[in-house]
Amino acid sequence: MSGPRVPRNTHALYHAVDRIFEGVEAPRGDYHEVVRYMNEELPRFEQADTSYLVLGSYRNEYGRRLRTFANWLNMPTNAESLVLGDTLDLDTVVVPEFDIKINLLGEAADYIAGVYEKEDGGESPELGFVRALFATKTSVFPRDYVGLTRESLSTREDVVRAALAVYYSDADEDDRKEELLSLVRVAQEEGIDVSERELTDAIAQRRRDVDEPPAEYSWVHLSFFRRFEAMGRCHPWTTMAELRDRADEMPGPKRPRWETEFDPNLFFDE
Repeated sequence: MSGPRVPRNTHALYHAVDRIFEGVEAPRGDYHEVVRYMNEELPRFEQADTSYLVLGSYRNEYGRRLRTFANWLNMPTNAESLVLGDTLDLDTVVVPEFDIKINLLGEAADYIAGVYEKEDGGESPELGFVRALFATKTSVFPRDYVGLTRESLSTREDVVRAALAVYYSDADEDDRKEELLSLVRVAQEEGIDVSERELTDAIAQRRRDVDEPPAEYSWVHLSFFRRFEAMGRCHPWTTMAELRDRADEMPGPKRPRWETEFDPNLFFDE
């Protein structure tokens, strides 16, 4: 019978364990919890050709959309994605559970993706951690983020975000309609090809997918987004359809696109 297989990134995992216990006196039980976590969670990454750690908000509708994104990354049979908040709970005395998870999974994953929709919660500590240690393999996907180099209205996406802000404002229906018409006129004057029907369709799609006002972020979040944007690793989105397209921005195996492989007419008798 063969002995246990050595992980392919053993040295990186040793560094992660050193960080976890750096500067603390932890009981033996905490060490056992770290080993238990490694044995339970890391083999999923070891067995995949490409692995993804997915970060973000794990509760309610945010969590549903986050897990949908993770499933999109998971579609190739040789890929494995893991949402940090869905992993094994740990019973430690001294070492924080988050330290163990983010250090080990961050080192083990080939790539890290963060999907962000709000400014409160634990997202900014996660962003700070991956920015410090794993920036070169991390991409961020902030909802409704405008961007570093955008003028007020320079692209169709800017116009759609402005339309969403108008739609979800406190103004009455007549005022909102007038503002949307004005927005279309201004956009067309700026040379942006967009119509009132396109904006109303975009708003309707947003209501079906994410029926919430445009996301707002703290300056801490924005500073991290801008850093990743400067690195070419920031991919804003407004609807789930856009988020799915943005998932293809992640490195790794291509997600299957069955509609490009099969002709639907083959299923119908002539």
